[in-house]
Amino acid sequence: MKIIVLPDVHGRRFWEIARDRIDECDKVVFIGDYFDPYSFEGISELDAIKNFREIELFAKEYPEKVVMLLGNHDLPYFSEEYRALSTYHCRWSPEWHSVIAYMLEANRELFKVAHVEDDVLFTHAGCSSLWLRSIDSKAASLPDLVTELNMLPSTEEGLRKLFMVSYHRGGCDDAGSCVWADVNELVNAPMDLHVGGKAVKQVFGHTLQAVHDNYGNLVSGPPISTPAMKMLDTRCAYLLDTATFEHTALLNV
Repeated sequence: MKIIVLPDVHGRRFWEIARDRIDECDKVVFIGDYFDPYSFEGISELDAIKNFREIELFAKEYPEKVVMLLGNHDLPYFSEEYRALSTYHCRWSPEWHSVIAYMLEANRELFKVAHVEDDVLFTHAGCSSLWLRSIDSKAASLPDLVTELNMLPSTEEGLRKLFMVSYHRGGCDDAGSCVWADVNELVNAPMDLHVGGKAVKQVFGHTLQAVHDNYGNLVSGPPISTPAMKMLDTRCAYLLDTATFEHTALLNV
């Protein structure tokens, strides 16, 4: 299966390549974080809101193809309970809160926490075995896990599990959730993710890979890839072949 993966958006427009090449893929998966742009990129919150409106229309035009995941920057607008939890740990825009919250609520049916295709797990930040043990996951298979994760936003207890943040991100939990885990929690984990006794390949974003060039400009670094995971938060779209677990950067020309 060919999947166009769109890492953290934050108002950026690289996702449009998926709209241009929609007939060349089987699925399009947005990894989340549609709002809260970075000031150094010159994108305003209003720009991000207008950008999201286009993403929303794209998702509704291709409902069988487009998957939209929630990220840690989306949940404060998605849930008042989560916003109360996230006061100290998540950058969000109070002045635009009501507008963005309305947009997300109006499109609630579009969003998921997790998605699976060909035994590849997609979440915003990745799942660690440590986090799944800490929330007492009962999943006996990968589809069971996806169902379990997608139920979390529906209860306050589930939202608290999603708000688990490790010391890698300034929190105090032993492990970050699937919307908060730092890539170091997964790359350096003693054991890759296993569910029901089977190893799971996963794709996620959340940890921006950016470096300064020789002129002091911030440029995107390469993705982090292992046989078990791909962290693709590089401000770029990717084409993923689930059969080979190989990725290719998609660049506008």
